Amino acid sequence: MVPTKKQIERLKRAFRRADDAWSRSAGLTAGGELACRAGCFGCCVGLFEISLPEAALVRAGVARLPAADREDVGRRARRIAEETAAAFPGDSAGGLLDPERSEEADDRYFEVVADRACPMLELPSGRCRIYEERPVTCRTYGFAWAKAGVVIHPPCGLNLPGASGVRELETSIDIDSVDEAGDVDRELAAALRVAPGRETTVAHAVVGGAFGPAASGQTFFAGGPGGTAASDGSDGGPGARPT
Repeated sequence: MVPTKKQIERLKRAFRRADDAWSRSAGLTAGGELACRAGCFGCCVGLFEISLPEAALVRAGVARLPAADREDVGRRARRIAEETAAAFPGDSAGGLLDPERSEEADDRYFEVVADRACPMLELPSGRCRIYEERPVTCRTYGFAWAKAGVVIHPPCGLNLPGASGVRELETSIDIDSVDEAGDVDRELAAALRVAPGRETTVAHAVVGGAFGPAASGQTFFAGGPGGTAASDGSDGGPGARPT
């Protein structure tokens, strides 16, 4: 999966809306309510689902890293993918989650990876190596998520200590306001010959065979080495389907 420069810029614009939403919520907090800071990386432990557009941006972020960082990211992503393959509810080699997976299978897998640090996490600094290309979940985490005026996910336990449900809602992020780049999702899905809405994880986005050569230049289970520099878009499409 080699997104065009046009798609990458579209994704960056779309996901900045999530950054803006987080900033708006932060602006509503009072002293002592917001613990988020540089170097705090509790939310960087444990994997979660990401969309094809998020995966494309993750891969673009990894591709721009220095070689040593790419190799470290690839090694850590590959280790996660290999060690948890038996529990992965989908195509573990390809890296795509099964859209028909059961909630129980989903829960089992994400319990297995709950203690795995994100491959993008640099230690001991706690810095995200691909901060500008990080997924939407990373951009909105910390505050409650709300939909239709109802909180559907609580804030980070370090934020808003002792806050009431009303206060959580007041500072929440309306997930319907976040641009998830559905147009790019459809384009990428067509390039991969899968249905739109498919999901993966950060680790599998880096090394999953469904996305082509590993973004780190390393391989996972099968395939060959290669890079993922974005094309210039002159071919008019999102990139050739990987084999």
